[in-house]
Amino acid sequence: MSYTITWEEAGVIWRYEGTLTGEELIQSNLDIYGDSRFDSLRYEIVDLRGVTDFQVKPQHMRKIAFLDRAAAQSNSHIKVAVVTESEAGKEMNDQYTNSAPEPHWQTRTFESYDEAINWARGYKH
Repeated sequence: MSYTITWEEAGVIWRYEGTLTGEELIQSNLDIYGDSRFDSLRYEIVDLRGVTDFQVKPQHMRKIAFLDRAAAQSNSHIKVAVVTESEAGKEMNDQYTNSAPEPHWQTRTFESYDEAINWARGYKH
């Protein structure tokens, strides 16, 4: 598995490829939380289109949801757009959403990267 993190003025984009493990997904989130630019983030794009195998368990998604709730105390203004065409990717995001019953970051799943980026950046359709 490999992932890249691209910082933009008000956001961050993760691109994942190959086999995605829960540990790598958690680590990629920790990479963002520890960055000084985190407090000014307004959106995150989680691009899963390059993932060929999801090895992420519900307990990984619960941990990420817990970490995000804690991070939302520092920055509550983030919108999270997940881009995936696969059922496994959609299920993974559903596990995340179901693990985060408290209000925290607004999260939505998209099949189109362009729609995801437009929504995350706040553009009107």
